[in-house]
Amino acid sequence: MLVIMETMNLHSRSKEQREAVRQLVYLVLTRDMSTFTADRFKHWIKETDAKFRKVSLMLKFEIKDRFVYFRVKEIRNGRIIFQFESSTRVPFEERDVVLSYEELNPVGQ
Repeated sequence: MLVIMETMNLHSRSKEQREAVRQLVYLVLTRDMSTFTADRFKHWIKETDAKFRKVSLMLKFEIKDRFVYFRVKEIRNGRIIFQFESSTRVPFEERDVVLSYEELNPVGQ
C-alpha cells in the first residue's frame, strides 16, 4: 500500500516538476524497496535528488520502522509540495543509512 499525501496542488507546478514527482512515485510503486542495500539506497537517493534539483525541487527522506517517507520540497522556499511513503520496507536498519540529504551531502547546505 502506497500512502500519498499531496500537500499542494501539483497542477500549479511546471510540467518538469510534475513529471519528476510522477516518475518518483512510479519508481517507488513498482520497485520493491527490500531489494536495496544501504549503499545502493544512498546512491539512488543522491541520483534522484540531483534530478529534482534540476527542476528547482529537492528530495528529502526519512526511514522509520524500515519504511521510507519521502518529501518533495521547493528549493526556493522549502515548502513541501508532495509527500508519501513506500509500501515495502527496506532491509537495513536506520543506523545503516544516513537519514537526511544534508548528512549525505553537507556541501552547500
